[in-house]
Amino acid sequence: MDAWIIYTKNSIEKKSKSGQIERTKKYAKDNFNIDVDYVSSHDFFVTCEDGKIKLYYQEKEITDLPKIAIFRKYDIYLARQLELMGVKVMNSTQAMIDARNKMKTYQVLANKGISTPKTLYIVSGIKKKIFYYDQVCKFFNSNKFIIKYTYGSQGKNVHLIDCEEKFNEIVKKYEGICIFQEYIESSFGMDIRCYVIGGKFIGAAIRKGAEGDFRSNLAQGGHPIKFEYNDKVAKMAVEAANAFNLDICGVDILFKGNDEYTVCEVNALPGFKSLEGTTDKKGSIVLLELINDTLKGN
Repeated sequence: MDAWIIYTKNSIEKKSKSGQIERTKKYAKDNFNIDVDYVSSHDFFVTCEDGKIKLYYQEKEITDLPKIAIFRKYDIYLARQLELMGVKVMNSTQAMIDARNKMKTYQVLANKGISTPKTLYIVSGIKKKIFYYDQVCKFFNSNKFIIKYTYGSQGKNVHLIDCEEKFNEIVKKYEGICIFQEYIESSFGMDIRCYVIGGKFIGAAIRKGAEGDFRSNLAQGGHPIKFEYNDKVAKMAVEAANAFNLDICGVDILFKGNDEYTVCEVNALPGFKSLEGTTDKKGSIVLLELINDTLKGN
């Protein structure tokens, strides 16, 4: 087997019923002469015993491993096990860990000289986390700013703050495991989702949020709009993906105005709805092309 594409069990069942899995496998064989299989992450057992690591799928030990495993869901321990057994994992375990932590994301990007929104993390004691609303307002010179849960995704744990009561409520909810970020009004309810695959910029779309929502995520009711990207956006997206050594990357870029941009998020597990909704590209084919290029050493 050349490659596994790993999804959740539920996703595998849906793709199987729709016929997508068989179509993709046939396309891979006919167009690239590669053997690809879709496997469920929930059917794996990982064992460590007597100085040996073993992997089981559907209760049978696996000895014939693929050359490449593409993860379409987060499972750090399964990914690490495959890496230890010599499989090329995409994205790598460390890249997924780094990109999933929002504060680390901004640290890495800023260290590479890549523009990000102004961001604040307050170091607190282990036993008692203390946050001061006035202190945060002073840092941003505004009582309007963003709070993000450090490990959130799909816009589910991102909040626009405009008063102390809401500030205290959200900070308490996340037990202080959060960061504060400037509110960029020029990009209200809108961002650019860029796709960088195998280090190459392959396309972008504007994501427009639901009416009245400052977030642009499709998971929160947003929709994609065709975007005629420019070299500045493409270059910023590639630099952001490369900063994390991500093979498959979604980079979310905000409009700052005056033809200026800033990186809001780096996603190691991007969905392809924005790309498919605004271009003729298909996510499944994009992944097959990445597998083929990797096997050929391109």
